[in-house]
Amino acid sequence: MQHVDSGLLLEEQGDLDAARSEFLAAAESDDPEAAVVGLFSLGQLHEVEGDTDGAEDAYRRAMACGHPGHSPAAAFNLGLLLQELGDLEAARAAYQTAIDSGDADRSARAAFSLGGLLRDRGDLDGARTAFQLTVDSDDPVGAPVAAMELGRLLQQQGDLDGARRAFGVAAGSGDEEFARYARARLKALER
Repeated sequence: MQHVDSGLLLEEQGDLDAARSEFLAAAESDDPEAAVVGLFSLGQLHEVEGDTDGAEDAYRRAMACGHPGHSPAAAFNLGLLLQELGDLEAARAAYQTAIDSGDADRSARAAFSLGGLLRDRGDLDGARTAFQLTVDSDDPVGAPVAAMELGRLLQQQGDLDGARRAFGVAAGSGDEEFARYARARLKALER
């Protein structure tokens, strides 16, 4: 992990060429942990530099490593990148890979992002399922946000009981901002 640590330090200092060299050395090392972290870091560096092809390649290579933590993170980042580039089917597949990984953090985030992508494409049933996955994850940040999105979606579809349940999750989440907003939505549903 020495190359990764050096690369991160060099990146922080603004020496991106040297950082790239260190991340490449880590990616090509015999240490599987260093290799996947090097690839992931290389993907992030390429994104910062605007090299989307390089970022995509590095993330795909990190995903292929099969690391239980870093490969799902690479899949999630790849999904975000591809969605930004407008390659929605590939983004959907990358998010699904992160969801299927079982990594609690990345799975919840990927499900939320997938929910938004599907909602925007008009796949409301798919969006409901994806948002529900995030709600069910109990992620302290993602679950209340997903509950609000799910509640709005269900309300638009006329499922007021489902909307009440979703807003109720957000209201009881402990996140005061979402709780206040969710209580207001619940009150509006009672009119």
